[in-house]
Amino acid sequence: MATNQPFREGTGWAFRTSIQGRRIYQSGFPTEAAARRALASLRAPYEDQPVMAGQGPFATTVAQAWLTYASERLPSLKGARQDANRINRYLREAGLPVIELGEPEIQGPNGPYHTVRFERESGRLVMNSLQAHRAAQSARTLGSDALRRQLAMTPMAKVTAHQLQALVDMMVTEGLGAATIALERAEWRRLFTYARKKWNWHHPVRNPAGDDLSLPSVDNARDRVLTNSEWQRLLPHLVAYDNRHVLPVLCLMLETAMRSCEPLTHARWGDVQWSRCVLALPRGKTGKRDVPLNPAAIALLVELKDAQAEIADDAPLFPGLTYEQMKKAWRVACAKAGIENVKAHDLRHTSATRYAHEFNGNLPVIMQITGHKTIKMAMRYINITSDDVVQMMHGDDGDVGRLPAGYRAGLLDSVQGSAGRAAPRRTSAAEGSPKTGGPVPELPPVAMDVRVVPAALPAGQSGAQIAEPASAQVIRVDFRRHAA
Repeated sequence: MATNQPFREGTGWAFRTSIQGRRIYQSGFPTEAAARRALASLRAPYEDQPVMAGQGPFATTVAQAWLTYASERLPSLKGARQDANRINRYLREAGLPVIELGEPEIQGPNGPYHTVRFERESGRLVMNSLQAHRAAQSARTLGSDALRRQLAMTPMAKVTAHQLQALVDMMVTEGLGAATIALERAEWRRLFTYARKKWNWHHPVRNPAGDDLSLPSVDNARDRVLTNSEWQRLLPHLVAYDNRHVLPVLCLMLETAMRSCEPLTHARWGDVQWSRCVLALPRGKTGKRDVPLNPAAIALLVELKDAQAEIADDAPLFPGLTYEQMKKAWRVACAKAGIENVKAHDLRHTSATRYAHEFNGNLPVIMQITGHKTIKMAMRYINITSDDVVQMMHGDDGDVGRLPAGYRAGLLDSVQGSAGRAAPRRTSAAEGSPKTGGPVPELPPVAMDVRVVPAALPAGQSGAQIAEPASAQVIRVDFRRHAA
């Protein structure tokens, strides 16, 4: 029987109450005042408050809450694909439909960015080339997936900081990075904050994903820069890779300092403004921005466009190529070339550092290229070393092979067609593409001869020597070939 008043029980105090049909009994309070404060605190969120959304935190499991959260919140999030991937891990463990994101038919300036639907998986479709990679990932996270399964089936009101700390500790044991762990914890924190503010759910009383959790410190600053000599060692393996889009997308990232999501996910052929030499991205990680295109980037885009059949303005630059496929190709090429500790995202560091050399550290210019909003973030990607400074002080050009890939050597200096490779010229607005009628620079040949520099470069070798080595291996590259 609910009394809503503290009462004596043994040597202490207790109370019984009923909140929205749920009977609650608590005991063990040392004084009547302590029991009364606890009772008032428990009932306060429900006094003169709007009705809770749904069935409330006691009758809704975490997985069910994720479904509602995803349908309400993800359409307006730019980075919703990463959020969906994290949430889907819990939905799969609970046997529920998973999130599938699409693009809305009308994209206004304020969103939505995505459409959200839920589909049951009869079995995840994984490309043959990625099956071993996915199997290794699953084996690595067996322990944390078991904890996700328990959490997914737990009522929202019953989730504790202890449970989430166990998940964090297991992820650390499995060797997951501090940034990965922090992102999953942040997903939990946003869920409980949203439930409190939007659904009027006040249990648990404190956010279990709050500051009480002990997380590994995040130190994701990197200073790895790919050098000209390393790029030349990678080139034959990238040329030989089955997927024909891998080499051009990596070259484009190096020439423009774009994030991988920008050419892979956001860019469309209609975004290329040929007369301005700009890729006008309507949406990106930091919003709308213009990506300046240097002559090499323009030439690369012309080759790609000419290698494809008739394409629509809304067609992607690299159809069918996913981030996972690109990352795998990069990892395979690095392993074959014997190059360690360089990630695909390090190409953005490499490009930013290259342009810092080319434009003498002109930050406004570099930030326009990279798309950074603050000097602090731009400086994280400009990785000038003390050796670089010494060379500048002494007026010594040094070994071009150790400079950032593309600086003073060019990524495709060793690429020649039957009539040679001339730098593309800018055109007037009156000139146009033979396919679209839009202005483009003159078309270089699609099939190219790539002269690959031997892996070992003599000390002090010049940029011209890198471009035209005496004993170069010649490989024929045709952007029209298809992936196996």
